[in-house]
Amino acid sequence: MKTFHPCLLPILGFLFAATFSRAEAPVPDKLEEPSTAAVAGRPDYVRIAEDEKSRRLEVKVAAFTLPDGRGVDLFGVVHLGDPAYYRDVNQRLEGYDAVLFELIGNPSALQKPALPSGDDVPPAGPHPLRGFQKGIGNLFKLTFQLEEVDYTKANFVHADATAGEFARMQSERGESMMKLLLKSLQMSSDPALQEKFKEANNIGLADLVMLYYSDKSMQRIKLVFARLLADSEEFLESKMLEENNAIIKGRNEVALKKLKEVLGDPAKKRVAVFYGAGHMPSMERELVGHWGARLAGESWLAAWTMPAKAKRQP
Repeated sequence: MKTFHPCLLPILGFLFAATFSRAEAPVPDKLEEPSTAAVAGRPDYVRIAEDEKSRRLEVKVAAFTLPDGRGVDLFGVVHLGDPAYYRDVNQRLEGYDAVLFELIGNPSALQKPALPSGDDVPPAGPHPLRGFQKGIGNLFKLTFQLEEVDYTKANFVHADATAGEFARMQSERGESMMKLLLKSLQMSSDPALQEKFKEANNIGLADLVMLYYSDKSMQRIKLVFARLLADSEEFLESKMLEENNAIIKGRNEVALKKLKEVLGDPAKKRVAVFYGAGHMPSMERELVGHWGARLAGESWLAAWTMPAKAKRQP
């Protein structure tokens, strides 16, 4: 069962490169404003928002109406978030006739009732990078999607590749997670990308050590990480992946095929595609361009809530 979020690969590359090449560089006290640049015509499903109360990593839920009047929501998600975020997600997902969810592999372990021992979290398998993902969650006081979302609901429908299918997709394209990680490490030396991700490049080894001793340091680097995550969705698709890639394009084809199958039942009036936010821009293009769907509305959910920017003393 695959549980590692591929959009963390660019972040891994830039954090590793920054940590070991610039170990003495401190995180600046004044953080740069997040970039608003995006690939032309690419809808945004992750953003940084802030007001006087907080700064937030937000994820979009976009509602579409099909030509026959039925609704399909592209319900973007990040795989690490605040517990309150997943409580909100669980409540919202109850309102759909069907929820098409992602998970490479066999979903049966996720959808079993809780075991008497309380061990209701399925084994994640030997993915070599899952430990990093879990470690980041623990460090920033975030929880993991598979441990928070209730996949036992009757309206949940698996809409992803099996492990064998995904392995074949990647093999046919000469693609692998480790190759993508190495590519992100190589690209981290590009001056243009270093400028875009300069906050991460300024993180040093001393800053990472201070994460364990200072809540202020933790919150500061958590914001840097949130901005990296917001940008990495676009970076992964536009810079790292080939057009005919397995991670997004191949799996989206599986999801949309399942969506057609589910919509074959006239009783399914409102359906959610519950997938990582990085999948949603190309999925939206497909719905609008080939299915004739129109955008009916959108909402943004706060996945990470962080302290507001400190006010300057007069």
